Amino acid sequence: MKRILTIMLTAFILAGITVPLTGCGSEPDEAGTAETQVVTVERGDITIDITAAGNLALSRTEDLAIDLFYQEGTIEEVMVEEGDTVAEGQALVRLDTEEWEDELSALEDQVTAKERDLLQAEINLQTAEQNLKNAQDNQATRELALLNAQINSDQADYNLSVAEETHVWPDLEIAEAEVDKAEAFLDYALEGGWGSVITRAQAELEAAEQVYDALVQGYDTEEVAIKKKQVEAAELSLAQAEEDLNEVAKDVAVKELQQTLNQGKLEDAGKALTDAQEELGKAKEKSPLIEAPFDGFITTVNVEGGDEVLTGTVAVQLADPNKFEADIMVSEMDILQVKLGGEAWVQVDAMTGLTLPAEVIHISPTSTIQSGVVNYEVKVEVKSLEAVMQERQAAVKDISPGELPERLKQAIESGQMTQEQAEEKMAQMQQGQGGQQGQVPAAISEDFQLREGLTVTVTILVNERTDVLLVPNSAITSQGGQTYVQVVKGDTTEERAIETGISRLAVHRSNQRPQ
Repeated sequence: MKRILTIMLTAFILAGITVPLTGCGSEPDEAGTAETQVVTVERGDITIDITAAGNLALSRTEDLAIDLFYQEGTIEEVMVEEGDTVAEGQALVRLDTEEWEDELSALEDQVTAKERDLLQAEINLQTAEQNLKNAQDNQATRELALLNAQINSDQADYNLSVAEETHVWPDLEIAEAEVDKAEAFLDYALEGGWGSVITRAQAELEAAEQVYDALVQGYDTEEVAIKKKQVEAAELSLAQAEEDLNEVAKDVAVKELQQTLNQGKLEDAGKALTDAQEELGKAKEKSPLIEAPFDGFITTVNVEGGDEVLTGTVAVQLADPNKFEADIMVSEMDILQVKLGGEAWVQVDAMTGLTLPAEVIHISPTSTIQSGVVNYEVKVEVKSLEAVMQERQAAVKDISPGELPERLKQAIESGQMTQEQAEEKMAQMQQGQGGQQGQVPAAISEDFQLREGLTVTVTILVNERTDVLLVPNSAITSQGGQTYVQVVKGDTTEERAIETGISRLAVHRSNQRPQ
């Protein structure tokens, strides 16, 4: 931390500096020189602040709304009026409890119905699963029947081939041999020219050929005919088995779809039950009573007994009487020095000596321009009077008369203040005067309460230095970027260069009220 003066402290404390008094009512002498005044340099504190006027406003208000789990309800009773003081948990408004219980019972019935729907869906799914299993078993049976029919058909074909080889072909070979024999006999008769023999040989050949042709065209034995019938029957059975299997396969596909459908219905029923249970749970968490969430007073009552209301309707508004804020307007010259969380204090105009700590909680990003003047709205939150009183009591609690708190002892040891200054500070604390940290008159009434609209003067701390050398601004001169003071040394004065710190010349005050 820079000190205002960086020259020899001993000389400054013991000596003084000259301050020209021109412009203060003194006339310069004939030579045109101004009168001067010697001022002793002192150690102390300096603060730079911004001050503006404003009005107190309640910073903690809450709209207490109707919270229904059904569409529309009825106000049974309003138990407070505007201005009433209420305690946390106190009932303020009651809805029609009979109507409330009826609606709650309807939700419970809905849950019961959804439980039954879920049970039925489980039964339907189990039935579908059993039907699918039966269809699949039937399909397996039909596949086995098809396999048996194929085997039977193959066996019938084999039996027919065996019968034909056993009974048909031997006869055909004999007939063929008879034809060959008749042809040979006819050739022999023709070579001999035996007319009557030729005629007989031709007749025998025709008879042999007729037998052969008859065998070739389907001549069959009774056993072969039976085998053929068996083959035909086996082929019909095979075709029927294939058709049956196709029908069963279609039935299995339908049963699979039915199972999938019932599985989806079961999931839907489960979700519907969960939704109904959640709705019932949320309804049970609500109450037909509107209760105060904190200690305060009623600022607005919007309903009365018998009113039909919808959820979200604001029934009453509750305010905390210990939470206040104030809006002020800060000029564009000062706004860059204001920081969120910055220290401030609020002086209540109606209560002399009452100053409460505050904190900067909002700086408007947009400006307000009136008659060409640019200002920014700044909001400060005021520390409650009760909290300040408690801190004051805690600060002096258990301290024996004449004894100093530990932090004041440390300040004396570090040279930040003298014993006399510490004792004076202690006296101020015991009387309820806390400087910038808050002042509460010792004689303040116990039932005193801040009220919305009270005029206040808000001071925002911009910068401060403690335990530094203080020099009047009028004693400082500047030349070539360097600052000087005139130090009294005996009967003469000596100009000395100094390094300055913060100055009250940097203060800008804004007295405009927020619109």
